[in-house]
Amino acid sequence: MRVGESEVLVEAERWRETGRRVAMATVVESWGSAPRPVGSRLIVDDRGVFLGSVSGGCVEGDVVTMALDVIEDGRPRLMEFGIADEAAWRAGLSCGGRIAVYVERMDDLGLLQELNRERAARRIGTLVTPIDGGAARLVSEENSRTDEVTLAARERLGAGASGVFAFGGRRYFVNVETPSPRLILVGGVHVAQALAPMAELAGFDVPIVDPRTAFAAEKRFPGKHLIAEWPDVAFPLLGLDAYTAVATLTHDSKIDDVALRLALVSKCFYVGALGSKKTHSHRVDRLIASGLSPAAIARLHAPIGLDIGAATPAEIAVAVLGEVILALRRGAREQSAHTAEPRRALAHST
Repeated sequence: MRVGESEVLVEAERWRETGRRVAMATVVESWGSAPRPVGSRLIVDDRGVFLGSVSGGCVEGDVVTMALDVIEDGRPRLMEFGIADEAAWRAGLSCGGRIAVYVERMDDLGLLQELNRERAARRIGTLVTPIDGGAARLVSEENSRTDEVTLAARERLGAGASGVFAFGGRRYFVNVETPSPRLILVGGVHVAQALAPMAELAGFDVPIVDPRTAFAAEKRFPGKHLIAEWPDVAFPLLGLDAYTAVATLTHDSKIDDVALRLALVSKCFYVGALGSKKTHSHRVDRLIASGLSPAAIARLHAPIGLDIGAATPAEIAVAVLGEVILALRRGAREQSAHTAEPRRALAHST
């Protein structure tokens, strides 16, 4: 299972609370065909146990070795891997890619706890780390500090762009800490049984909402986050934000329509509904009658999923997950396009 950034940070906090010394490696810059995005993390304890990834390959070995040195002497390191490095070539950087990895010892347990609290509450923040050494700080939208570094970091937070910037003769890495992507499945049906583990493997949090307790049952979804409530009760508890997708799967309009009316007027990056074109036509009529605007209804992906000729529940799950990931990455690319020029200028200024 791919480990998400939240799991890495939570585990780092646990390790520190049990007295283990910890170093964290973070991808702070990347160029070309890099396998892991800026902000990707790997943690290492003083026994060499590690979790997370900065490249998905053999670069991890070099990073773990350096992290152990950082744990011992407390001095942060900035490592760079590129096309000329054999280890980087084996890790998949042979197409011209290059990454810079910052390794630091995590002495501030309070900062980890604060960061994990913000992520658990699905609030966006920015972690500002002086690359030349020094204490990191967490900047949130509500933060009252007005020093120039904090203000510069808040600009990055508003743009949603992680990266390196120079200020006052020093370099800082600004990591925009966003909530984990989430896919809410409405309906504990066969498609959901296949889709939930697939989506978790892809890094999504996957709550399953179904008021029918026979469907939202532990024996059908062992170890999953089940909410045996109607969507109008469950959704306010979960919160629908810009990092959330909703897929309605029940084929029961009494349940699906409630979910769709709420999701389509929210900030969710994706909303999809299972059913045929004929079913969708009737659904649209009901949603219009309920007062939803044509613009809101136009956001709905239905019939749900990429058109891959899916027939079985597992194939439908693949089609749905592919469409959700496409929507998530398309949104990220559009955001990146808005901030690409400032990011390049800041990187070159270093």
